Amino acid sequence: MAKVPPGEWVPHVEAYVDVSRPPAQHSASVDALAALVNKDKLTLFDLVSKMEMYLTTTDHIVRSRGILLLGEVLHRMSLKWLDVNTIATLSDFFISRLSDWHAIRGALVGCLALLHRKQSVGGIVIADVKRLFESFLQNVQVPSLAVVDRKLCFQILSCILDQYPVAVKTMDGEQLYGICEAIDDEKDPECLKLSFHVVEAVMKLFPGPSGLAAQFASEFFEILSKYFPVYFTHGVGDDIDATRDDLSRALMNAFCSTPYFEPFAIPLLLDKLSSSLPLAKLESLKYLDNCIRCYGADRMVRHASSVWFKLKEVIFGLSPDQLLLTSGSSKDAEKNKNQIVSEALNCLKTAIMFIDSPDKDLFINLILLDEDIVNNIRSISTAEKSIDLVQLQTLGSVICVLAESSAYFCTRVLQEHFTHLVDILGTSVSDASQQLNTCNGSLSASINFGALYLSVQMLSSCRELALVSSEGCSPVKSAKESWWLILEKKLDQLINLLGSYFSTACQSKESMFRQEYVSCAVRGLLILATFPEQCSPLPSTAYEDILLMLTSVITCKHENVNLWRLSLKTLTSIGSSIMEFHASKKEVIYNRVVVDKIVSLVESYDTKMPLNLRLEASYEVGTAGLNYMLRFARSLEVAIVANISEDNGRLEHAEHVVHLLECYSTRVLPWLFTSGGVNDLALSFAMRLWDEINDMATLNKISSQGLLDSLMMGMKLLVAFCTEEQQSLIVQKAYGIISSSSSFPLESVTHHMLVIDQLVPSHSHQEAALVGMLSSVIVGLRPQTPVPDMIMMIHLFTICLLKGQLPAAHALASIFNKYLHNPEFSHEDQLDKLLDGILERCFSTVLTNSYSSISYSSADTLDDANRLDLSSESILSKIDILSGLAWIGKGLLMRGHEKVKDISMFLLNCLSSSDKTLPSTPSHQEHYGGDSQDTSLAKSAACAFRVMMSDSEVCLNRKFHARIKPLYKQRFFSILVPIFLSKIKESVMVTTKLSLYRALGHIISNAPVPAVITEANQISLVMVDSLAKLSMDIEDKDLVYSLLLVLSGMLMDEKGKECILDNVHIIISVLTQLVSYPHLMVVRETALQCLVAISSFPHSKIYPMRLQLSYRQQSRLLMIRKELFAKRLFVVDKHGNHLLKGAFSFINIIVGSCLQDDLLITDEYKIARRHP
Repeated sequence: MAKVPPGEWVPHVEAYVDVSRPPAQHSASVDALAALVNKDKLTLFDLVSKMEMYLTTTDHIVRSRGILLLGEVLHRMSLKWLDVNTIATLSDFFISRLSDWHAIRGALVGCLALLHRKQSVGGIVIADVKRLFESFLQNVQVPSLAVVDRKLCFQILSCILDQYPVAVKTMDGEQLYGICEAIDDEKDPECLKLSFHVVEAVMKLFPGPSGLAAQFASEFFEILSKYFPVYFTHGVGDDIDATRDDLSRALMNAFCSTPYFEPFAIPLLLDKLSSSLPLAKLESLKYLDNCIRCYGADRMVRHASSVWFKLKEVIFGLSPDQLLLTSGSSKDAEKNKNQIVSEALNCLKTAIMFIDSPDKDLFINLILLDEDIVNNIRSISTAEKSIDLVQLQTLGSVICVLAESSAYFCTRVLQEHFTHLVDILGTSVSDASQQLNTCNGSLSASINFGALYLSVQMLSSCRELALVSSEGCSPVKSAKESWWLILEKKLDQLINLLGSYFSTACQSKESMFRQEYVSCAVRGLLILATFPEQCSPLPSTAYEDILLMLTSVITCKHENVNLWRLSLKTLTSIGSSIMEFHASKKEVIYNRVVVDKIVSLVESYDTKMPLNLRLEASYEVGTAGLNYMLRFARSLEVAIVANISEDNGRLEHAEHVVHLLECYSTRVLPWLFTSGGVNDLALSFAMRLWDEINDMATLNKISSQGLLDSLMMGMKLLVAFCTEEQQSLIVQKAYGIISSSSSFPLESVTHHMLVIDQLVPSHSHQEAALVGMLSSVIVGLRPQTPVPDMIMMIHLFTICLLKGQLPAAHALASIFNKYLHNPEFSHEDQLDKLLDGILERCFSTVLTNSYSSISYSSADTLDDANRLDLSSESILSKIDILSGLAWIGKGLLMRGHEKVKDISMFLLNCLSSSDKTLPSTPSHQEHYGGDSQDTSLAKSAACAFRVMMSDSEVCLNRKFHARIKPLYKQRFFSILVPIFLSKIKESVMVTTKLSLYRALGHIISNAPVPAVITEANQISLVMVDSLAKLSMDIEDKDLVYSLLLVLSGMLMDEKGKECILDNVHIIISVLTQLVSYPHLMVVRETALQCLVAISSFPHSKIYPMRLQLSYRQQSRLLMIRKELFAKRLFVVDKHGNHLLKGAFSFINIIVGSCLQDDLLITDEYKIARRHP
């Protein structure tokens, strides 16, 4: 490869050496030189030769820049192969430069670059590494260097210790002392992180008892101890790679790097546990946990007693009040306290596991025989009022940690306390039962909650051990002394006690028992029922009894809401454990006792339990496993079909079916789909529903009882969850039923359109329901599912659409969105021709008998003879057709089809029709109350744009496999906005402008906010004007709220703020009117929030508004202020004081002292704060 002449690269050297050049040019010069060397356009020898004067000059500034340049170039060519001689020469040079303190940075960069090179591309040899290390310790005074240079020094030390340990194995004490000096008193976070790692690496390098680590452990730990605990914070903008957690982790690794730190570290950590600072306690516990693991049992056994007593002090003696001064608030103090206790329990578990000795009872005896522990457990047998629940929970946690550590420890715990606690519990439960029978005294006071709680905690520990050893429980069962045998001996008594207590709670009034007492007893039953089958001490009969107790609450005690939900949650957990551990024997019992009984409640219509509770219970039990949910789904199918077929016209009966369908569609099917068990079930139920629909009597009942919408949604979801093959079967089934219906002459529909009334007679509810169900099937299809006789179906749906049936429009929209697969169409153009015909038919039908002259394609003019008076039914039918066009347009828009433009322009012409309206006859105005047909059509056309832009749950979504082109809303928005703005400017009629505002409002409110902000300069004024106009009509209240949300989004964006500032006087005027909007509370609140956001604008922009506001507007602001103050309780409770304060602040800025008022704003706010 041709070499680059010196004239092209030497200027880069000169630019770098020149200290007056900017840093960016220095960096660019290094990059350019390194690129030339890496591409072999410049050899390293030529570079060094030309730089000789910069590397050897007596001018220390130039020399330092030259050496640094060479080091930086070498750093950037780490993958470039270099021969041995070159590496040796560079090593000699940079090692010799370590003594040149003027050029120390370049020497450090060069040495680090050499150390980082891989041997495969030519790396430094061990002998040179050793020389480098010795020269570094001899010549480099690390503490006196700048931060950047110190960081390089620590990187060199870390690299040598990590990658070249052989070179430093022969290190002597003097050299090690030099490392101590290098890292002592370091304060920079990044350098500290590296220095901690250096200590860790040094200590691990000499593990022997006579090595340097043992000799210098005291010196190194003295340096480390200065930084414990790590207190370090940095701002968001600080350019620091090391966080406090990084530093703490590195320091902890250094603490744990050698067991020779044990005599110094453990006393320090235990002493820091007495600190009042939460961070110090947490750090001490984390460090202690890791040090116990690393130092080993032989060294830690001498600290066993100290560790336990300190941990006990933290676990039992810590209170939030001790942390309150350093935590800021009581909530933070409580959070810190819980975190510290949790960390202390983790540390205790580590100590139990790792502090071992020949006397294996050493540590457990410290806990079990501790005077405080013994006294606490003994106090449980005394009166209930003497038990501190917080202390009890803490004691239970300690016992759990101890018992779960090993089978031996669990056995020791149960031997000491379990039998005694169960006996105490037996006495208290007997007393409670007696009091229930005599109705005398408090049941909660009779139960010894301490004995109950600790017994359940020990049960939990036994279960955790059983889970760990579930495959090998034989040794535990066969041992002479084991926790399993102890539990087995007291098991019958414990089950009876828990069962008696649970039964007593069921018989009593809810207020007679504290909720935590019942929860604890139920938890005990849950633990017993969820032991692994191989290790379970529970007989099958006892397991069944537990399930019967819980199930009886579900079926008979729904009045006790807390107990009912607790039992349901417990049964669900038991079922989940069966699935998790594949407990086949338990599953048989669970299905018979729980699933069959609870699910059967759904199939019954006459029962005292509310339907929502029956459905909730069945669903929750079903979530325990796939088989359970399938059982529930089949029961729902049976109930739905039975209730549809039943000849019952009661309204509550129809509502019953609706609830069943809703649960099946919105809860069961999605859960089964996620679990992978929905396809076959969905197919069978869909086919079963079509069998029922085939009966005209059933179909008539569905229509008359208002079940059609629920059935249609259910059918959509059933079809959507099926595979393409299964969907094909459903379509063929539906097509067969439609074909066999005498009401539909399909043969004649195939080739030409019939007169509308001939195909679908008026008030034909059965046929409308049948078409609706067929459309639901079409909506849920996947794009590749074949559809039979597509032309017939399209014609059928078209004619139904022309009769105003929206489900037909949903089907057509889905067909043209997905371009459903059919062998009849060899090319998409054939489907497009059908689409043209449908649109033309819909357009002409809407225009027929209209009072407007709307220009569109072939319907430019209408014959006066056809302008007949229209009935209200005809107007409603045309409104439905416009809605249907909107759905078809939505499908085309989401697909990205160009025909959406035709629909959009037709709707836009309908909006502008009032400007072209011919004079109405007086009789017509009298008949319609002065509201013309064109006004109704214009309102419907405006709503059509909402349909096209908004997301839908009924069809055309991902759930129903719609084709969705990315950014389709943004493109549609950007196309329509200029057209609407032009139309609004040209319109002269108030009704026309209002319709345009309404349509544009729907487009803006449903467009993504970033797209709206992009056009904010053009639409901000129009949007605010539309808010003012639309707020006059109660029917537009939801649209007003949606537009306000868009405005609030603009206030959160910088570009949006700029546009609002340009017209802030108009926006404030409109918002002040909306604060008292009478029709919707959220509009008032959102307007107020927008005003608060505007109050944060620069004062110089808002203050001049005082002069632009009229006296009337200023008076209105003051009236708002008074209303806010009068209703301060609502505002404060709903949003917090900040909203009230912000509103007052805004009004104060705008109105100021222009008007005198009886009560100053600041005084009002103070009063509001005093009386929240």
